[in-house]
Amino acid sequence: MEYTIKSKILGRSVTFSIPGKSYIFVDLNHKPGTLGNQICRRGELTGDTLSYSGDDFEIFKKICQKWYKKHIKTERECYQI
Repeated sequence: MEYTIKSKILGRSVTFSIPGKSYIFVDLNHKPGTLGNQICRRGELTGDTLSYSGDDFEIFKKICQKWYKKHIKTERECYQI
């Protein structure tokens, strides 16, 4: 399962995926699938890993959107927003 956000803040598309059974990855490091970063709670890239093992794309999409929004909010200094 994949979901892509066209990020105006980052100036590129950001793709979330579940390449295995349940862990969600994001290509913030410009690498796809399991080579990307695992998403974690509170919009972070380390800590309690988020996962989803269902088949409902809308639920997966909401998880990704919520994580992305929180990540951008907490990493504002890094992205110089």
